[in-house]
Amino acid sequence: MPLWRSKSGKVDLLRRVPLFDGLSQRQLEQIAGLADEIEVAAGRRLAVAGETGHELFIIVDGQAQVRLRNGRATRLGPGEFFGEMSLIDGGPRSATVEARTPMRLLVVGHREFWSLLAAAPQLGGKIMRTLSRRLREAEGAPTA
Repeated sequence: MPLWRSKSGKVDLLRRVPLFDGLSQRQLEQIAGLADEIEVAAGRRLAVAGETGHELFIIVDGQAQVRLRNGRATRLGPGEFFGEMSLIDGGPRSATVEARTPMRLLVVGHREFWSLLAAAPQLGGKIMRTLSRRLREAEGAPTA
């Protein structure tokens, strides 16, 4: 259910998310204009492995359960994000993600995702580092 928070309220939320650390006020305001804020109930499926993804989810509050196709599971919490892979390569979702608790999320659509990277290019590096870490974890390889 959308909260329709003001732009300044979204900027305050963005400041709490490590992905956006180091961004200027102007960049945060641009991102706030691109992201929608939603609340979801525990048990809601947010992404399904094998389906096409159309959005990036950034967790503000709550916990998500991530189940990879290989059977591995992990949890994500405030400040973490998911859904970026499908937006980057246009491929299917690599995991199923379900809300374990009630959650508050910022959601960025496909077109807005590329605008977000244009507004704050340093986010690309942070997203790539997270992707690399997750790949290593999924393969059971050591992480840095």
